[in-house]
Amino acid sequence: MADSSKQSRIQLLKTAFVVYNHENLDKAKAFFLDFGLDVAFEKTGKEIYFKGYGSEPYVYVARKAEKSSFGGAAYVVDSHAEFEKARKVPGASAVTQLEPGAGGGKQITLTDPFGHKVHLIWGWQEKEPDPTELEKLVVNYEDEKPRKGRFQRFRPGPAPVHRWGHYGVTYPEGQYQAIYDWYTQTLSLAVSDIVYKGDKPTTCFLHIDRGVEYTDHHAFFFKKAKPEEPLNVAHAAFEVHDFDIQQLGHNYLTSRGHEICWGVGRHVLGSQVFDYWFDPSHFVVEHYADGDLVNQDTEIAKVQAGPEALSIWGPPVPEVF
Repeated sequence: MADSSKQSRIQLLKTAFVVYNHENLDKAKAFFLDFGLDVAFEKTGKEIYFKGYGSEPYVYVARKAEKSSFGGAAYVVDSHAEFEKARKVPGASAVTQLEPGAGGGKQITLTDPFGHKVHLIWGWQEKEPDPTELEKLVVNYEDEKPRKGRFQRFRPGPAPVHRWGHYGVTYPEGQYQAIYDWYTQTLSLAVSDIVYKGDKPTTCFLHIDRGVEYTDHHAFFFKKAKPEEPLNVAHAAFEVHDFDIQQLGHNYLTSRGHEICWGVGRHVLGSQVFDYWFDPSHFVVEHYADGDLVNQDTEIAKVQAGPEALSIWGPPVPEVF
């Protein structure tokens, strides 16, 4: 991409939050508390703002609706100038105010060629990260055992969520280039890895392009929708501390009777340990830990589609994937 094209893109700083509309808000609330989120702000019966223990004032917005649907994903832009740049994108919404009781700030909403909403925000008030008792474990290997006279002890319960990390959407047959062009030319998203079927690209993972600064392997991805399947969100993923916390969360969600989608396993592209669940509206949400970081100099992998491209270990790949 030419330098002038890069300069025209809206520079993103970080991921912020996702928005979902739920027919049954009470069931959604119960699930996401079990999932490891906490309520930051609530309008009883209308909206719930869930937070993690990181600096974001909230990472998930649940809204009451007659029909469950995905309401889009939000990024923090790099500066007020970038926020103003977003106003000039064709089809951009008017500036709206974010909930003052949950961090405030302003928002502009863009719509991609297939109807998916992207919210760009500026000016919300971040919080001090919540204190946790999560240890960075000292691991004993077969040939090096630095942990002497100390023990690994864990408490059962939900896996506390740190932040929202990435999401994906689907696109219709034959429209790979259109969705690729929109996201890489409108926003400062750059390719991390591409999955091919034969000689045709089908799935693309993109990171927030901060130049030489390292960022998560992907903040966004897109994949081809199945025939006659409506376009939708693929899943939204939330970072947790480490594998042990993730497995404890898996056990807790199982004990609470929630519906597993896929996990626990280890991805190939992005490397993260994954654990996918269905929420009460049957959207897929993920706990992940130990993901890769990339920058502008990281080599782009090009792999063929198939189960071996999705996980290196874990349960069999489900039909939803």
